[in-house]
Amino acid sequence: MSSDPTWETTDVLICGCGPTGAMLSGYLDGMAVRNIVLEREAEITTDPRGIVLDDDGIRYLQGLGLYEHVYTDIGSCIEKVLFLPGEQQSLHTKPIFCFNTASTEGYTGHVGVISHKQPVLEKHLRSVIEGSQYSQLRSRSTLESIEEDKDWVYVTYVDSEGTNRHIRARFLVGADGKTGYVRKQYLEPRGITMDWAEQCRYEETWVALNWEIRLPTTETHPDFPLWKMGYTSEEVYNLFFPKDFRFLCNPRRPAVCGRFGQTKDRLWRFEFVVQPGEDPQEMAEPHKIRDIVLPYLRHPGTRYGLDTDVEFPNDCITVLRSRPFRFAARKCNKWAMGRVMLCGDAAHVFPPFGGQGIASGFRDAIALAWRLAILTRSRSTRLDYEQVLEGWYSERSQQFQKSLNTTLRNGQFVNSTNPVQNFIRDWALRVMQLIPPVKHQLELGPRREGPIRYIHSGGMPFLPSLHGGIAFPQTYCTELVKLGNRVHFTDDVIFSKEKTKLFQIVVLLDKAEQALAASQELDGIDGLSDGHLSAREATLLVQARKCLPGDECSEIAGLSLFRTATAEEFKQSDLCAGRPEADGYNDCQIWQVLPGKRFVIVRHDRFVYAACATRTELTEAAKSLAESLPLN
Repeated sequence: MSSDPTWETTDVLICGCGPTGAMLSGYLDGMAVRNIVLEREAEITTDPRGIVLDDDGIRYLQGLGLYEHVYTDIGSCIEKVLFLPGEQQSLHTKPIFCFNTASTEGYTGHVGVISHKQPVLEKHLRSVIEGSQYSQLRSRSTLESIEEDKDWVYVTYVDSEGTNRHIRARFLVGADGKTGYVRKQYLEPRGITMDWAEQCRYEETWVALNWEIRLPTTETHPDFPLWKMGYTSEEVYNLFFPKDFRFLCNPRRPAVCGRFGQTKDRLWRFEFVVQPGEDPQEMAEPHKIRDIVLPYLRHPGTRYGLDTDVEFPNDCITVLRSRPFRFAARKCNKWAMGRVMLCGDAAHVFPPFGGQGIASGFRDAIALAWRLAILTRSRSTRLDYEQVLEGWYSERSQQFQKSLNTTLRNGQFVNSTNPVQNFIRDWALRVMQLIPPVKHQLELGPRREGPIRYIHSGGMPFLPSLHGGIAFPQTYCTELVKLGNRVHFTDDVIFSKEKTKLFQIVVLLDKAEQALAASQELDGIDGLSDGHLSAREATLLVQARKCLPGDECSEIAGLSLFRTATAEEFKQSDLCAGRPEADGYNDCQIWQVLPGKRFVIVRHDRFVYAACATRTELTEAAKSLAESLPLN
């Protein structure tokens, strides 16, 4: 079969061009890995499904060169996530606590959460494919069959003109969703199962509404009572559709709601649980929506000194979507078998309480991309691709579980129906928040746990003895040898487009004057690592507070030497446009996460392979890298 000339050949074949498949294709292109994406649909689905993306997701968009579009087209920052108690159907109930998601007090240099419009997000992800050298997207293509041998995966598909086509690829990735062909038709008959991901076996049906809001005006609605009170159209919108995201911890009917996309889009999401015995389809019908949702848009007249209640005009609401979804917490027992693997919803699904669906698929993609790049580049017979792929999904399973735990904690707040437990919980939280440090920790939300650190097992490519396996923090930086130089994200410097290595060396300096000696310690590292590392591509980084004006001298010219930038410098840069200031930013974060380390080997998925204090440890790490992932 492999010698049949009718089989088109590529390195990686991706089934599905949703956010995960498009992200994977974009990163593979940046690593010069040939890939073809088959997508069943003709165009991007216009229905906004996912609406939330966390700081990891923003970081990975940044890695594809899409940061400039994040706040100008894709979405906007969710400044707070509020948890509202009680049965009253009001969006203005005093919250029992909140997450401050506008701060930068994480480990990525980004705000905690943005809301986005998924079709626009996918448009920009696909723009990377459209402008690429190594990626191709083929829409209106439907898988017909999959076969494998020890070297290739063979796929037959029907193209946009109804013609059968044949492709062989070194690897096949199913990013085609929870009901996609790759898992359901190919891997499940071979023993892959979608299992419960946690002991409580969460599974519920929710109705998801997307609304587009039009502003009422004195011309369109002259009898609207708030005009006489002096309210403007924009103020009315803000009253009825407030900007912060809300978890409605109503024991009678848990719900979540908030704006999404750009502010100018005026889009609103409302999701509520379908109770046992209720018909999910009926609950999505207009008469049920009126009963459940519209009370939240009815304000008591006494709030405004009026005799009658005030309702937002119903004819200013356009329903874009109203449909039930079955949510569960599940993941596959294996995410790879042979040369076929699963990403995103094809491998795992989340409940709706953490906005982790798209972000988790992004993590799958960036962690898989560099491994596929090595597997397609390597000429060594010692490299075991099955072990490499098992290491990938073993790591990702750990991070999936951490994200799931956070999601389920949010869900426990929203779904709790025990009035006694809720009363004790609410008062305990209020008392705890009287202590400022405790309140601050609560406001950090999941970011208070710090960067994720993997627990090592066989096949995982990092050295636990040298502090490997932890997510490498991102800060801001500026080039030291140029006065007035622009501010960068450190990822954009460490993994700049002209660099070719999948592992990068970051040299952490105490003083700028150490740069020359430190760079000389990297001599010979290329050969020791079997070509995985490059001394020439290394990034040297010094803390801003340890730099003096005299440090900017000619003897370090020619080195890739940067200092961390301050929050004020970031505020004045174009990177801060459209987002909140860098509140809580810490320019010493890398040194605090990796104290006493000089040489850090960072993987392309922004995890540490090894953090070394000395040249001896760096030599050990380089040799280990060459041995565990041989290229020749």
